[in-house]
Amino acid sequence: MIREMSGYEVKALHYELLLKDILTAAEKLPPFPDVVWKVMSLLRKMAPIKQIEEVIQYDPIIAARILRLSQSTHYSRRHKVTSLKDAILVLGNQKLVQVVMAACTSQYFQKKVTGNARDDRELWRHSVATAFMGEILSGQMKSKRGLTIYTACLLHDIGKIVLDLYARMYLQVDLDPIRHSGAQFIEAERRALGIDHQELGRIIARRWQFPREVASGIQFHHTPDRADSDREIAQHVYAANLMVNAMKDEAITPAELQEDPVFQGMGLSEDRILKFQDFLLKSMEGVELYLKNGA
Repeated sequence: MIREMSGYEVKALHYELLLKDILTAAEKLPPFPDVVWKVMSLLRKMAPIKQIEEVIQYDPIIAARILRLSQSTHYSRRHKVTSLKDAILVLGNQKLVQVVMAACTSQYFQKKVTGNARDDRELWRHSVATAFMGEILSGQMKSKRGLTIYTACLLHDIGKIVLDLYARMYLQVDLDPIRHSGAQFIEAERRALGIDHQELGRIIARRWQFPREVASGIQFHHTPDRADSDREIAQHVYAANLMVNAMKDEAITPAELQEDPVFQGMGLSEDRILKFQDFLLKSMEGVELYLKNGA
């Protein structure tokens, strides 16, 4: 005799199947372009500029993105960049890797992946701004893990790409109002979809073969106190994310941010926060043009 399932069991099964769908969708995201790892390998070997240029040119779409982004104020303050060779010459190893990383990441914040061009473009802008802020912050804090922090900041919201799509498709819910309603939104994501964007971001980052410390920074970027390893990375991503959010949300003031335990532990006073935010505004000049021309 077949027993009829209770309402609770039906709901539990529904969410189990939904979670499997979400994880499957994350698995189906296009692999992260290997041009990043190739460029990093060549830089470690001190390969000739022409060899690095040839690797980048192998993918003309990414090459065009690299050239456009490297022309932004943040990367070309003192030099005019008109070619890939210029970019390789003037950026230096770490900034070149950052530009390549950003150019490769931009493909995941497009309508063809997620279905909502406006929201995705804004999420991409936020991700780049957070990466820039993470770089500014790590430099000021004299962290030796600057590139790791930049990468974790750049990818910190990658889980939203899949999670938001499923919230719209299956629940007809926009998760953004939930996220702006207070500190409990991570739990709200879990209740709605069985997973939050931090954990999903960690899964995606590991699938793309990013190192553990990058994945940890993504997984705990809202809850750095829960990180059991690489807490410094999670704290930097947390602080960078909040400082960027505060720049468009008047309800979050630098005076309030400096009272946050993580900000206090990092020695981030109101004056320093304002200084970093002002520096970021200048750094983002040119990125807007990059976005308008198509990331």
